[in-house]
Amino acid sequence: MAHIVILGAGYAGLGTARKLAKIAPADTKIDLIDRNTKHVESIELYQVAAGSADADKISFDIRGVLPNNVNFIQANVSKIDYENKTVEFSDHDDMTYDYVVVGLGFRSENFGMEGADQYSYKLQDIPTAEKIYEVINSNIRNYKQSQDPNDLNIVVCGAGFTGIELLGELIDTAKILKAKYDVPEINITSVEMAPQILPMFDSELAKYAVDFLSKNGIKIMTSAKIKKIEPNAVVYTKGDSEEEQRIYANSIIWTVGVSGSDVIKDSGFEARRNRITVTDYLNVEDHPELYVIGDDSASMDPQSNRPLPTTGQLALAQAEVAAENIVADLKKQPQKKFVYKSKGTIASLGPSHGIAEITKPHLKLKGSMAALAKRFSFEQVLYEVGGIKGLQKK
Repeated sequence: MAHIVILGAGYAGLGTARKLAKIAPADTKIDLIDRNTKHVESIELYQVAAGSADADKISFDIRGVLPNNVNFIQANVSKIDYENKTVEFSDHDDMTYDYVVVGLGFRSENFGMEGADQYSYKLQDIPTAEKIYEVINSNIRNYKQSQDPNDLNIVVCGAGFTGIELLGELIDTAKILKAKYDVPEINITSVEMAPQILPMFDSELAKYAVDFLSKNGIKIMTSAKIKKIEPNAVVYTKGDSEEEQRIYANSIIWTVGVSGSDVIKDSGFEARRNRITVTDYLNVEDHPELYVIGDDSASMDPQSNRPLPTTGQLALAQAEVAAENIVADLKKQPQKKFVYKSKGTIASLGPSHGIAEITKPHLKLKGSMAALAKRFSFEQVLYEVGGIKGLQKK
């Protein structure tokens, strides 16, 4: 009887578990392990950070959506001893495996930036998302007493997907809190090092996003390289200039980038930003029984020779192939190479606006149509990770 251990119940782990439950031999033991009892739709965390959704809206109980032949264990992974095929935990007995699938998710990356951990609020899970809204709400409420203009200033560091979707959601949040606490205008600024935002989109769609955010009061600063974070300021240089400038705010949110789980580093894997380069079959070259997918995986794009960007869509596609390849190996059958074909890219700009570029058929959507596409995409992901039960819980 083969023992398959899946580490992490995010998109990658749940997707693998559900696929293995369907195709693995009947006597296979499948253990899914996560430190939490709830699966979090991490692509929707920005809503919790903006106060437009509570945690229950973007999460569901893991056990409630698992097939009967998958065993769930709540435990905190501390290390993978890949030489001895053992997983070590901080709160559970060690566990041996025949195959292990690593999908432990991401953490916010500060890139060694001075003051980032101390003076800004990172967005990486439900507690940090809830903290961000608590800080924004508290500062704006406090303005009447403090008369500190920085209480009304919000800075979002980084204009990747997370940053942009958070900015879009904050448009309505600012209006609601302004009226609730009867304060002057709330100022929201995006600070981004790149010369333009959303380069992965068609230029027309990216321009629509910039125009929409700008028209709704968001100040977008590009070519602004952050140098450090101070207690109430982001210090940056603009363009080629070395002159330091400051933008002041009491709510500073950090969405600059992510890396894989620190378990990767702690286990001694050769990795960059806690992402392990995998083979075309999604396993590790010298340890073919060890599969790495999702945010912990560097799966190479043959065209650019760079790692594919980590998304929920990619994680679910990897989960499907990883499960199939494990079963193929169990049955002594040929494995298949992972070939990624993106279904498209969607960015939310608030509850009723967005931009979307769909692959097949090739469509470019903006405004409310893109928002509908985002909603459909979210429900499709819910179905893939939670099945009918997952959809029903939402």
